[in-house]
Amino acid sequence: MNSLFLQGFVFSALVISVLAVLAWWLFLSPMQRSASEAIATSSSLSYTLALLIGIGTFLISVGGYWDASEHVITGTVPGGEDFLWPPHLMIYAGFLIAFLIAMGGLIALAVPNLRVGVQDPRQWVRRDPYVGAVVLTAGYGLFSIPGDAIWHELYGVDLTAWSPPHIFLMAASSSLPIFAAGLLLNSRSKDEPSQTQRPKTPTISFRRAGELLSTVGWRNFIILFYLALALNQPLIIGSIEWEIDVVGNYVAQRPIWLYPTIIGVTSFFVLTLARRVAPGLWTATVIALLYFGFRIAVSAFADLISGAPPRLTLVFILGALLLDLTARRMEGDGMQPPGARWMARLPSSWASLRHSIGRLAEAGAFTAGYALVALPTIQFYLLPSLPPFTVADHLLTILFTFLISAALHPLAAGLGGWLQHYTWDETSATQKMPNVIGVPAKG
Repeated sequence: MNSLFLQGFVFSALVISVLAVLAWWLFLSPMQRSASEAIATSSSLSYTLALLIGIGTFLISVGGYWDASEHVITGTVPGGEDFLWPPHLMIYAGFLIAFLIAMGGLIALAVPNLRVGVQDPRQWVRRDPYVGAVVLTAGYGLFSIPGDAIWHELYGVDLTAWSPPHIFLMAASSSLPIFAAGLLLNSRSKDEPSQTQRPKTPTISFRRAGELLSTVGWRNFIILFYLALALNQPLIIGSIEWEIDVVGNYVAQRPIWLYPTIIGVTSFFVLTLARRVAPGLWTATVIALLYFGFRIAVSAFADLISGAPPRLTLVFILGALLLDLTARRMEGDGMQPPGARWMARLPSSWASLRHSIGRLAEAGAFTAGYALVALPTIQFYLLPSLPPFTVADHLLTILFTFLISAALHPLAAGLGGWLQHYTWDETSATQKMPNVIGVPAKG
């Protein structure tokens, strides 16, 4: 076995294992005393932490796309002494900023809790879970620098974006803006304690766009922007290699239907999660628009700095729009199609069937809207730059996008609901969790 490969594997496994043990101890290990005894951060501090951590996530997102652009221009993947070139410095600066800000938040939690005798760090972290989560994820981003450098040194110019260090970094960098959005949700719930039984969720509606000018509206807008940033890294790692001028090496050997399928499944997962974290009439559509607005802006930056940014990824805005419309109709918010009325007549004991029908409807609506735009884009615009894309590839793209999206829907919805309701009010969060995953609450 190659010694560099072994070093990279051992280092990455060690870092992940240490952080996994810390995460279990902080969030899941049994405690004798309740986390509700701890003092939580104030609304203003949570809001400030979220904004400052957002600066770090923004740098990571811009740096990731700039890094991909530089690889396209130079044709090299730096390793060793030249590993810390400007795009990498921007990425790791983003992790460092998020880590330092979150550590400051932990200190702000620790001081008042120690004064009142709450000495268990697990109580502080579980009282404000997103602060501790940012420390762990940003810490991994910093600790992964040596491991990523080893992988670059090992594979050189043939390194694929799907390398293990990149995948782990993608998970960390995608989690940071989601946790920052959670901090903003926490700050609002502390501002509105009387509404903890039914929290006011961030709603972005085209008819109420003027609310964005208010303080609450801007907070909602930032939440949606953070969730749009959460889409950036998965799509860079997952699809960027098909979006350069010439597709070759390892990428050309992969089935070409993987390209649109990865984009479709990834965007559906994040948009479904976002609809639970920030419920609203047009949540998925607004996030898709924000993502492409950000991607176009970063492309202009990369074009100015590097000269040849990768192409824009396949557009899924129509899929997001149909996802919003279908989800709202299946939820029964005044727009009842025949299918929703039929579902409403089913006995409550058939809740799992109703939930499955809704999941399939959302996955089908998104897949249809996505395929209507993405597949013609490949066929009539990108085909000269990609390997042959046959009729079978079209059919496989639609089939696998739908099936994988439907399979991942419960995971995305459950995770999004947990993030939305795991706030400072631990008791009310526990009471609301059953409804999040579609199981009727008893009693």
